[in-house]
Amino acid sequence: MKNFKRATLLNIAWAAVAIVIIFIVWLIAYACVKNDYVVPDIGSTFAAFAELFTQSSFYSAFGNTFLRTLISFAVSFVLAAALASVSAVCRPFRTVFAFIISILRTLPTMAITLMLLIWTNPRVAPAIVTALVLFPMVYSQFVAAIDGVDPGLLQMAQVYRVSPREKLTKIILPSVGSEVGAQIGAGLSLGIKIMVSAEVLSYTLNSLGGIMQQARLYAEMPRFAALTIVCIVTGLVFELLTYCLNMAFSRRRGGR
Repeated sequence: MKNFKRATLLNIAWAAVAIVIIFIVWLIAYACVKNDYVVPDIGSTFAAFAELFTQSSFYSAFGNTFLRTLISFAVSFVLAAALASVSAVCRPFRTVFAFIISILRTLPTMAITLMLLIWTNPRVAPAIVTALVLFPMVYSQFVAAIDGVDPGLLQMAQVYRVSPREKLTKIILPSVGSEVGAQIGAGLSLGIKIMVSAEVLSYTLNSLGGIMQQARLYAEMPRFAALTIVCIVTGLVFELLTYCLNMAFSRRRGGR
């Protein structure tokens, strides 16, 4: 318990140091440029940040972006889990699918977004792009976690002639659950970044990316910076919640 509290306080302290460094760099950049249209000052940015929470349109836009991100991550997570499970019990499939994953990793996000805008609409395209970008990462996490399963358990399953289905559900999946779970926050944080970028490119109305694009077009740089801070904070909250949940589960398992 003491080690957990010490580690938590240390992480908070280092996070505070990082925030201070960011603000110092921001102040230096503003002092050097002295142009609000290039680098907005901190006071105006946080005034715009507070103003966002008084606007109903912001909550609607945030909710739409948030929901699309969750759906995209859930789709990529379920597909990655299913296909990684097949890869775990079928070596030829894993070899062939590894090539497909390599192709997906190299797909240019901007080109895919523009292509999807022809086939779909500005609301659907960002969700598909986010799922396509997240899928290879989540799949690789599953495969790496499967490779890290205790070989002794797998050998025991082979000796006792455990069926591939039981081997998957009773040995592999429980072993990889904690490893993959630790990466969920990072995946959602990355998903927010990809989603907003795709929304900006698609000019998705009633979304964070959409109002960010409007702020850019009208040169409302404090508002633009405030929306950027919203995205950063949202990603950090995702990672913090995942970290706390994983620590709670670890303590619970350790207490048994």
